[in-house]
Amino acid sequence: MSRTTKLFLAVALTVTTVSAAFAAPIIRNASLFETHAIEGVSLGMSPQEAFTLLYTNGYRAGDITTYEEWTEGSINLVRGTYGGPEGQSSVNLGRADGRLALISQSLNRPGIDVAAEIGAAQSHFGIAADEKDCKVNTTGTGGSCQVRDAEERADATMIFTMTVQPTMILRSISRPKELVNTL
Repeated sequence: MSRTTKLFLAVALTVTTVSAAFAAPIIRNASLFETHAIEGVSLGMSPQEAFTLLYTNGYRAGDITTYEEWTEGSINLVRGTYGGPEGQSSVNLGRADGRLALISQSLNRPGIDVAAEIGAAQSHFGIAADEKDCKVNTTGTGGSCQVRDAEERADATMIFTMTVQPTMILRSISRPKELVNTL
């Protein structure tokens, strides 16, 4: 797992844990997590389908050019450049027991529509616009969204987290109990 991915996961888990202390969690059916897509990839896809889709869409993983060359539990695919017009998108896929256990993205690009990104998550998970754990902040300059499939975090089998700013998105959808197997 790349250093960036480990840092992202640590931040995402910390943000989720800290925020969970202040509000009741948003709980949704696990099936909604299977269909929520990040860059077109969802947990309901096979690892091979996800890799192929991202590769077809211009994402690259260093010298790895085929699914068969992906030998570790997780892989980081990148598209664009940090200062480029489309920005840089880094997507990490983690697989365990023949299925995806993690999809995380770090996207750096100017002009991100914070309200649209939060709105898309709210729409997919059926969340009201005033829900504390999934909304745009009062200044409109950022937002976050956290959803899981169980009241107690330790019982969750699916977790979605997202932090959005006008120049950056960090988002992750995972099967947390399987994450250790992706390392």
